[in-house]
Amino acid sequence: MTVDYTIEQFIEEFEEAQTPDAKQEVMLRLLDSDIDLVDNKELLIEYKAQIADLREQINIEEDIKINDLIDKGLMSLYTCTKSVNEFIEGNQYYVKVDDARAKYIEVFGEVPEALVDYINSIKPLIWIVTDNGIGTLKYKVLVKDFDFSQHFNKQ
Repeated sequence: MTVDYTIEQFIEEFEEAQTPDAKQEVMLRLLDSDIDLVDNKELLIEYKAQIADLREQINIEEDIKINDLIDKGLMSLYTCTKSVNEFIEGNQYYVKVDDARAKYIEVFGEVPEALVDYINSIKPLIWIVTDNGIGTLKYKVLVKDFDFSQHFNKQ
């Protein structure tokens, strides 16, 4: 016996979803269901707009946080020496290096023998700040697929 997905279930799940991604997942579930989308077009347009508004608000908050970190001197300026992904050679970018390994060493002082290999394997998280042009919101990109030191020099 299959239970049909109803528009009421969709509305409840959408309202309970906490993030734009979770709300989008609920929308995708609706699209995969047998619910007549034409009859619910206005509702779907409204919920799609809510997702867009939430994403925009999150982006604005992220921009404010990034500007605050820059203003407090918690991000360093780097120059891209070799283009990679969306980062262009010669351009300068603010960078935040989150070195968890150094924090562990600072906390432990002398690292316990059982944790030496684990702590030595921890690589720093590197966030590069970029935007889509003058007057646009800043956002952070996590360096995952390239060797940061091969492409950037600190100023």
